[in-house]
Amino acid sequence: MSKKKNRNKKKLLIIILSIIVVIITAALIFLSIYYKKHKYVFKLNKTEDVVLNAEVKPEEYIKEIKNAKVKYNAVDTSTIGEKKITYIVTDKLFKKDHKYTLKINVIDNVAPVVEGKTNITVYVDSKIDLKSYIKATDNYDKELKTEINGDVDTSKKGTYKVEYTVTDLSGNASKHTITFTVKAKDIFEPITLQSGVVGKTSKGYTIENKNGATFIDGVLIANKTYPLSSGYGNGLTGATKNAFEEMKAAAALDGFSLRIGSGYRSYSTQKSIYKGYVNRDGQAKADTYSARPGHSEHQSGLAIDICAAGYSCITSAFNGTPPANWLSENAYKYGFILRYPNGKSDITGYKFESWHYRYVGKELAAKFYNGGNWTTMEEYYGITSKYAN
Repeated sequence: MSKKKNRNKKKLLIIILSIIVVIITAALIFLSIYYKKHKYVFKLNKTEDVVLNAEVKPEEYIKEIKNAKVKYNAVDTSTIGEKKITYIVTDKLFKKDHKYTLKINVIDNVAPVVEGKTNITVYVDSKIDLKSYIKATDNYDKELKTEINGDVDTSKKGTYKVEYTVTDLSGNASKHTITFTVKAKDIFEPITLQSGVVGKTSKGYTIENKNGATFIDGVLIANKTYPLSSGYGNGLTGATKNAFEEMKAAAALDGFSLRIGSGYRSYSTQKSIYKGYVNRDGQAKADTYSARPGHSEHQSGLAIDICAAGYSCITSAFNGTPPANWLSENAYKYGFILRYPNGKSDITGYKFESWHYRYVGKELAAKFYNGGNWTTMEEYYGITSKYAN
């Protein structure tokens, strides 16, 4: 009987164990199915380079997401280089955070913009700065590398091609070609200045061509080196006329009756005057006292030849006279400078003219007056006054 009971117990135990195994198996199967159903899935797409300042949407790189919530950071594409998007994925089943990192490479694929004329005429023996004929800008890099292939020999007439290659730090490059024509300059040929920065003076002042004239440190310059375009000027400037009237009234109080003997002169007028002097005295001598067309300060509308009642007008006989001395001692107070002082012909390129005054404004005129020892524009700015040919 006891043996039978033992067998029954064993059978029961086997049945119970079988049931437990079945339950556990069923539970595991259930849990497996449940886990598979509720398991979080998060996959990212592969990335490609993005361009500078492009809009990057981190959510668009998510290939698949299930049973989870995700947070991510924004991407700054205003600078080039490797950027990172960090995804924090929280699975809904275990409420646990998982971290994923995606690398984004921001690139600059835009080439610099090169601006400049394609055909430029220069003259024999003129000094040129090849870099000054182009302007290069870039969407990102401030420092650009400019390579110049070719040169211009201004010692002789001819046609020269110069190729500019401007490259940014990302290796993007743009090319620009300029054809330079070097020709001999006829002193009676109309002048046209190309706008743009020409360079620096020996004292570091910026030389710039604009609106048909040359400006140094913002002050118009017209001499043998720096001409005016043939179409520049249309009369004396209002400031020049007003300053002269103020000076004229002050001179009258001291007994001098001043008037303008010669004011504005156009390019064509100066051409006729200069030609007449060349025919009379020869070019070499004429160049010591008369400006070639385009090089006269009178065309600027800022220069005047001053005469006084009872005295010789616009001749060397005016030198040393009481009104000439008064002008030399007082003109600066009204914004005028003695443009061609005595003893400085080698600097200005012209003989002493006690009657020729140039308006520059009171503040600057006081500097040129220099306590009575007049400084020339050439000395002050560190420039020359010599014809190219």
